[in-house]
Amino acid sequence: HSTRVPRGHGALATVTTSGSTGRPLSAVKTALQQTLWNCLTLRDHMWQRRDLTAKLAVIRGVAPGQAPYPRDVRYRAWGRGTGLIHATGPAVMLSAEVPLARQLDWLQRENPGYLLTNPSNLHELVRHATATGVALPDLRGVGTLGGILRPEVRTAVRATWNVGIADIYSAQETGYLALQCPDHPHYHVQAETILLEILDPDGHPCAPGETGRVVVTPLHAFAMPLIRYDIGDYAEVGAPCPCGRGLPVLRRVIGRVRNMLVLPSGARIAPTFVNDWYEGLPVRQFQIVQHAPDHLEFRIVAARAFTAADEATVRTRIAARLAEPMRITFGYLDAIPRGVGGKFEDFKCEVPPATSGETVDGH
Repeated sequence: HSTRVPRGHGALATVTTSGSTGRPLSAVKTALQQTLWNCLTLRDHMWQRRDLTAKLAVIRGVAPGQAPYPRDVRYRAWGRGTGLIHATGPAVMLSAEVPLARQLDWLQRENPGYLLTNPSNLHELVRHATATGVALPDLRGVGTLGGILRPEVRTAVRATWNVGIADIYSAQETGYLALQCPDHPHYHVQAETILLEILDPDGHPCAPGETGRVVVTPLHAFAMPLIRYDIGDYAEVGAPCPCGRGLPVLRRVIGRVRNMLVLPSGARIAPTFVNDWYEGLPVRQFQIVQHAPDHLEFRIVAARAFTAADEATVRTRIAARLAEPMRITFGYLDAIPRGVGGKFEDFKCEVPPATSGETVDGH
């Protein structure tokens, strides 16, 4: 990295990713980049029309020993940048490593106006809240970042807490990539600060409706330039949005290479069956691991013992959704362990890229 950045870009700081790509990465950023992050945070609040005087509760991955239960961390304002522009309510933060029952207890006690957490943690929170009847009467909205937000999580949060979700697509090393449109479920690329490309396997730009690799170039990273940086995600290009904001559109973010299913033929597809394969089955929690192009293991925390008929139902459903045959095995656990940053992964591909080829089908 460079230590001779333009004078007005300010001091340097090192940030480190959570390591969800397989290993943590470090990047050197300037104070200007942090200011731009603060500006886009404020844009998100304004787009989503949040009441900044309410209490904000944050459950996120933090350094070991930070923000444990019940000794959470408390702030006077929602954030340094937002607090400089607007008077805000207080913010409270809890580690995502805290067990879910205690997270819910904490949320009931704090009764926040807004909740910010990663999508996988939110999914488990709302499942437990639904099962135990935990209500959050003052909750007005939920924000998510740091993972892939699946449609069933939106549905569950609306059904249980009667609020919507505003998702953020970002990365520590690059900053904000896209914010959810306040009028539609798709995302607007934050093009004032980032050049974001969606590329097909031959390196050509994808058209609306096509899925490809996300490649980004932060426009203000003078300390450590990242030029056409392959962030490791797949996303689908969207058509222009009628909202009038004029920013490029991502219809959906599909996830990392490790979250894509590899068919025996070598094609990679989004494993959309993770959204509903368990309907009507005694599943409390699950993780699907692909060990080989023709082998899926379903790791299940069951509400009751799975029967042979239950397993046959799963095999039938998966066969109906996939164009190529898969061997399906089952493992039964007391709990699904969290990954890095306190996140749950409902699908994980362990097939090496060299084995899988490069064909992508986002549908």
